[in-house]
Amino acid sequence: MFKKSMTPKKTPPRTQAELDAYIAARPRPARNTFEGMYPLHEDLELSDEQVQIVLDYLQEVNFHLPGAAAHEFLVVRWARYTGFQFMQEPLEAYAIGLRCTHPGMEDQHTFIRMSWGQLMGDPEAIRLPVNEPVLASDMMTLARYRDTRTGPSRTGVNAYASPPDGPNPVPGTDFDLKLLNGALNDVLEQHSSGQGRDINSWWDPALNWGVALAGRYPRLKYFESKGRLNEQTLAALHSFEARAAQAEPALQELGLASAASMAESALRQAEQAENGKFSPRHRIRNPKPLTEQESGT
Repeated sequence: MFKKSMTPKKTPPRTQAELDAYIAARPRPARNTFEGMYPLHEDLELSDEQVQIVLDYLQEVNFHLPGAAAHEFLVVRWARYTGFQFMQEPLEAYAIGLRCTHPGMEDQHTFIRMSWGQLMGDPEAIRLPVNEPVLASDMMTLARYRDTRTGPSRTGVNAYASPPDGPNPVPGTDFDLKLLNGALNDVLEQHSSGQGRDINSWWDPALNWGVALAGRYPRLKYFESKGRLNEQTLAALHSFEARAAQAEPALQELGLASAASMAESALRQAEQAENGKFSPRHRIRNPKPLTEQESGT
């Protein structure tokens, strides 16, 4: 029998002072801007007066999560300037993090948009359209594949355990296939919308398809080549491949990679790696702004 962990369970902050202490103990996020990016404002740390401005505004617009009330929030004092980050975002926009204190909902975090002028206490300040109280976890790429609203109920090693109705010698393949089919569904939906490569709608499905095809699919093809997939998983994999083959015209129109070419490349790389002949390409990581780079002498 496994012994129960003796590590005490962390309790979420219940008061503004507790949340302030929690945030203060952590490093402030650094914004990495590049030449040509000129933010109108900077991130800022909210004073007590500004925290109260946010709390009053929540009550004014009745901003709340389903099942909770507008007064059941704590304010994250580090307000993030978002006016230059997103398309069609007002240049005055800030995002202020909020943590719910309603019993049983302490793990639900959201944010509200406010303008710089509002945070400065200007009664004539621009009022931005009130955003929906979206949970941070709902915005994650994998949110739709989770079985609870705030995250998966099984994490770590348990997340890849074989389902009780049929153990698989390769853990995690069911989730691989969910991601691949979900990414393909998004691509097909984008194609049927007629919007083509419009950046506002094309980017996300294109990115998710590329990530799934470059990571999840080669893994499945490798284990298939080694005879390690059971019949159920093989059937599901071949079903996905048949769908991807039928979608070739849509993939080509959207400028996306095909599953067939990716499989061939992945197996070739796997063979080279096993023979000690594969060298990954060098990549430049964490580029610094030009203003921070050492100047030549």
